Amino acid sequence: MRDSHKRPSPSDAVLGGQNRVPRGAMVLGGVEGVRRRLSSPRVEHRIAALYEALNCGTDGLDLIIERLHDRSWKVRQAAYSILEKRTETQARQALRRYDSYNNCWQTWRSMGRLGGVDHVDTMMLALENDSNHATGKAIEESLDLVETIQGQNRLKDYLLNGTPIQRNYAASYFKKKGGLDFRV
Repeated sequence: MRDSHKRPSPSDAVLGGQNRVPRGAMVLGGVEGVRRRLSSPRVEHRIAALYEALNCGTDGLDLIIERLHDRSWKVRQAAYSILEKRTETQARQALRRYDSYNNCWQTWRSMGRLGGVDHVDTMMLALENDSNHATGKAIEESLDLVETIQGQNRLKDYLLNGTPIQRNYAASYFKKKGGLDFRV
């Protein structure tokens, strides 16, 4: 009976219009229906689907955990709020990982805002030593915050003399800033 959330219930909607339900029709209830609603472009639909996922057992919990990385801050916050009330080990671990990631992200952003040579060096070194895509994305966004002359000059150094990874991130920075002026 553990997988009963995967079976259609009387209140589930069925694709197919007003005709009789064809054998093998796609049922929009259960975990598959929730998964489909979580892919909606509308934030409010994705948030509503998170609450529906609570009725889908461990599969639903997995879907809620995945939404901690949704593109919308509102969806991430809703997922976090739901998981805070859960006692499962899986939910607790997901929140710890999420909090750790956010603390790291805040550190990178602070470094980008400060924009000193040491801060740029620390971020560029991290790009070399951590192949995690999330780290690269956080550092890229943080590098975009560098506004100091010292930080920009250091990024020019990386553009010309850095490793391939560092050159790519420095080039991305200058491309977003509208190019690079090498006049001295």
